[in-house]
Amino acid sequence: MIHVRQTVLCGLVCVAIGGPAAAQTGDVLRKLNSDDTVKGTERSKSYPVLFDAYLELDPPPMEISDRFNIRTVSPKMPRWPSVSDWVESNPGMADAILACLKCNIIGLPYGVDEVKASYREAGLFAAVGADGSPHSTGFPYLNAMDVIATYGTAEIYRLFEAKQTDRALKLTVAYLWILRQLCDREFLDEKLRGITLLVEALANVRSTFYLYQDDITAEQFKRLAWFDLPQLRPDRNRLHIPEGDRVVSEALLDEVFDPRTDQADPEKFADAFAEIQSADAPLTRFGAARRWRMIATVHGSLEASKDRLNLIYDDWWRRWRVQEYDRILDTETQFERTNPVRYAAVIHSIQDIQDVFAIRNLLIASVNGTAVSAGLCAYKVTFGKFPDDKEKTYGQYIRKRISDIDPYDEDFGRLRYRILTGEESIDTLFGRLQLAEGQCLLYSRGPDHRDDRAHRHSDVGVDGSDYVFWPPMKTLAREQGRIN
Repeated sequence: MIHVRQTVLCGLVCVAIGGPAAAQTGDVLRKLNSDDTVKGTERSKSYPVLFDAYLELDPPPMEISDRFNIRTVSPKMPRWPSVSDWVESNPGMADAILACLKCNIIGLPYGVDEVKASYREAGLFAAVGADGSPHSTGFPYLNAMDVIATYGTAEIYRLFEAKQTDRALKLTVAYLWILRQLCDREFLDEKLRGITLLVEALANVRSTFYLYQDDITAEQFKRLAWFDLPQLRPDRNRLHIPEGDRVVSEALLDEVFDPRTDQADPEKFADAFAEIQSADAPLTRFGAARRWRMIATVHGSLEASKDRLNLIYDDWWRRWRVQEYDRILDTETQFERTNPVRYAAVIHSIQDIQDVFAIRNLLIASVNGTAVSAGLCAYKVTFGKFPDDKEKTYGQYIRKRISDIDPYDEDFGRLRYRILTGEESIDTLFGRLQLAEGQCLLYSRGPDHRDDRAHRHSDVGVDGSDYVFWPPMKTLAREQGRIN
């Protein structure tokens, strides 16, 4: 049944290990698996429910790719009938997604041997230390999460098309909750994938609001706006920076320093960091190894390197917890200040997590924009038109102090809103789109912090453009023949 049955560990090779490396890997796994995002009760974990259903899932009609994924699924796509048949004939996955509403965490343990054999055979694991070194990591289970996200998107559309609105909305809430759980994973690669999928899923949810607003009641919209969407909580107190990379980095430092002298071991430096540096260009490994032997002779001690690693992460944590426009965010990070030679092992053993800072704001804006969009739709269903002033929805349809906040507004202002008094056009990645009189525009200022009245839109709010939530631009582009 399953369409993925590989034992390839994302380029890692499983070998029998023993001695200090095995003990060190064991210590890393114990530390990772003792985190609250992993160690919960079995009833609190989503992964067994999802993965058991995934093993029974028929292959999708197309391979997950740039042409078929969570972004491209739509009842207007060329092969929609085959996609619709696929999800309808596999109801077990939808049931599994709904069952995960009772779970709090993904809960997938780290380590290939920490999951049962059927999961290993299907690539459903998070690999740490698979080749005998604790710094070797790979997350092939994320490929399954892409499939599950694509399935969820397609099934929600199918249910709406079949007028099964109540089940479609319940599946929507459960599907978003699973992706939110993925955002809490411990490694940077996992967290970025989770946030990216959740942002895309929220865009699709707004598309369903637009396409099926006549089938959704005011009370259903209000529940989404008032309770379900705010529960995603991507704020600084609930969504944390990834710590798994830090744990692995500490283990790597222990591996490449001589424990008797506390100084760098030239050969271990060459073996470990030449491999990391030349991963995408194997022919450069010889030259890289020679350079790392030289660096080992001038590198800081193990104690100093660990102090520097902790300083970098402590600095990131402080920045994560402050308000979006605190002055500390304008100063150089400790990662940027770190001497690239004296602490080369530190720099090359971790990834700069600044991308998470940027995408967190996008996620906050997306959650808020989707909740406010639901509230606006509730108002429209009730009164037959959108409000001329967004404040008319506060308290009854929209939670002002929680949802109507623009993280890109330096004055901590609200998402921008206006009613069109005539026809307008908006420039998007899909081309120029037309908007009718009476339509409303809900948007964020985007990373440039300017209010451009939504004359331009980008999916990620770059190039000086605002980030438009309503109406959903991708859906308008399909309606107007810009995309399939």
